[in-house]
Amino acid sequence: MNNIIKTLLCCPKCRGKLSVEGNRIFCATCREDVLVDNRYIDFDKLTPQLHLSLDTKVQEITEYAGAVMKDIKTDWRIAAVLEDIRENAKGSVCLEIGGADGPMTPTLEHLFDTTMTLDYSRHFLKRIQKKTERAICIYANAHFLPIQDNVLDMIICCEVLEHSTIPTQLLTELRRTIRKNGVIILSVPNEQVLCHRKQLSKYEYSHAGDTHINFFTPYSLEKLLFRTGLEIVSMKTIYPPSNSVRSFLGNIKNSIKKSFSGSFIVCILRPMEDPWIYWETFYKNLRS
Repeated sequence: MNNIIKTLLCCPKCRGKLSVEGNRIFCATCREDVLVDNRYIDFDKLTPQLHLSLDTKVQEITEYAGAVMKDIKTDWRIAAVLEDIRENAKGSVCLEIGGADGPMTPTLEHLFDTTMTLDYSRHFLKRIQKKTERAICIYANAHFLPIQDNVLDMIICCEVLEHSTIPTQLLTELRRTIRKNGVIILSVPNEQVLCHRKQLSKYEYSHAGDTHINFFTPYSLEKLLFRTGLEIVSMKTIYPPSNSVRSFLGNIKNSIKKSFSGSFIVCILRPMEDPWIYWETFYKNLRS
């Protein structure tokens, strides 16, 4: 554990390296301790506060969900992402962000020497601990990763970005922490529609079933990734399996509704050599 703390982790507030004195782990600059209990690491005292009411509300609901939600089954979405992970797994260090109760974490810890899973719910992390043998469970805000620069071989960030109050901050943190030749696997729901008609002021609040606050199409996600310094190696949309005539027809109907694309977007990413190329070009254009 001490080796992981010294070589991989950092203070999420000042990004300085952590100090270890006996059983005490702390940031000498911020003068706050990190709580460590076996494989559980809690950065609560060192996590910067966003002071956004929406972020606070989402975090509260996430913590509650960790306590009451049933275990997530390995459905077709998880199976599709795990297939991409196995095909692209390399190196020794992996970070999973927003792993919920850990449907993918046991697989990850068998693919990598060091697997860390980060969530903003202590309840979810405790459930992951029970399902895993070696995974390091980190309580922290993904907008401020307690990870040193360029130390991760793979990052898994699946169905997380749609919950983020500042998605650009989260994406730049992924770029900061991934190695130059590392791989990021990211997925989000596909919100693309062929035609949208809805009467204003008529929203059915009783249908509230998620904490999504960002809504992506393949095109909007591509632009966002490029402007935050992430290069798309591949992007695809995925469908549920067609196990019957009914599900086959349902997939066709859904595909047409979503402009002939699938229900979820899955990307394989790597950091751009020049992450600021768009902004530097924009600045040059302004001056010309």
